[in-house]
Amino acid sequence: MEFDEAVKGRRSIRKYGKRRVENSVIEEVLDLARYAPSSMNGQPWTFTVVRDEGIKRKLVEIKNKYCPIEKQEYRADFLLNASAIVVVCVDSEKSYDRGIENGVLAAATLLLAAHARGLGSVYMSAGRQDEPAVSEAIREILGIPSQVDPISILPLGYPDEIPEPKNMVSIHELVSYECFGKR
Repeated sequence: MEFDEAVKGRRSIRKYGKRRVENSVIEEVLDLARYAPSSMNGQPWTFTVVRDEGIKRKLVEIKNKYCPIEKQEYRADFLLNASAIVVVCVDSEKSYDRGIENGVLAAATLLLAAHARGLGSVYMSAGRQDEPAVSEAIREILGIPSQVDPISILPLGYPDEIPEPKNMVSIHELVSYECFGKR
């Protein structure tokens, strides 16, 4: 798949077929994710692959428990049907005070790599600034050390849905030249 096609074709997928994603495919995706940019090339990422149903269920419970009211229609129950879940974390000692950015860049790269291999996923945050209990609960379940912060939860599976194409805002509404608002 060409890069432009991967970027334009990626969609948030919350329904997965029963086909198992092989470890070799997950490792290919993770290998590409580690090439994401990071502050001062700290490469602070760690990736925890979860297949265990009990651990998946605990992640669902955490995400649902701390789901903001405005996002209640996006409950996390669908995670149970993913072949695997990747929890992207960053080591604060290697992130140069840019942990969230580093983690999100790795997650975005992972999402594109997964789509390029025919996998579906959706970005889910592993924390909330206004609710530190979310990441603490995830840290406890996965045995994540205190200097490593969970950033995102990315389910992986073969899609069992085909979402409509995105309705995109015109590029001309987003781009300014020399100063904000100058089109």
